Amino acid sequence: MAVLDLPAPTGARRPPALAVETAVAVATVLGALGAVVWAALRAWELVRSSAGWMVAVPVWPTGAMPTSAWDTPARQGFPSPVQPVGPHAVDLWLDRPDGLTAALAGVGVWVSWLVVAALLLAALPVVRAVLRGHGLSLTTARQAAVSAGVVLVAWAVHATAPLLAARRALDAGYSGLPAEWFTPQARPVWWPLLVVALLLVLAGTLAAATRAVARAAER
Repeated sequence: MAVLDLPAPTGARRPPALAVETAVAVATVLGALGAVVWAALRAWELVRSSAGWMVAVPVWPTGAMPTSAWDTPARQGFPSPVQPVGPHAVDLWLDRPDGLTAALAGVGVWVSWLVVAALLLAALPVVRAVLRGHGLSLTTARQAAVSAGVVLVAWAVHATAPLLAARRALDAGYSGLPAEWFTPQARPVWWPLLVVALLLVLAGTLAAATRAVARAAER
């Protein structure tokens, strides 16, 4: 008896692995878009805010600042413009800064969400490759290196944007205090560089392992 090769029914379910891969891809893309939208909303909130004393910039007092400046009274229910936040760190609160200065000063509020979005999109090809059983490849290694680059760029932005905000705020006098009393202070956070290093090690390990497997297959 001949066996007919009939087409699959129209309502047949797709293979479970393909369904899982599709669901993961859709969730990742939607998550990335959501992170971008949230970052834009937070940045817009800072740019459009007309209230005073909402953001602060990192500064350090110079020799020109008198001791009495530490006793500047609170204004409109907000803290004094000069606020020590550590043994070697001082925040200078700003009164109604322009939008760019506010966005740069509050960079930590919104840039982290952009990083989340970029990492999700960079990780998507890796996740799909793993679900297909092809996790060990040069493509996966490149995506790990791309993720390291994303974190490194975000770290650089996070470290330098507050300095630019502080310079703009001092030049414009948004604190109501003389600019010569303060100098912008760098306060980089170092732990993201550990993430960069780990991702680069992962990329190098995956690339080396992929080449080793390819050489073994050629013998």
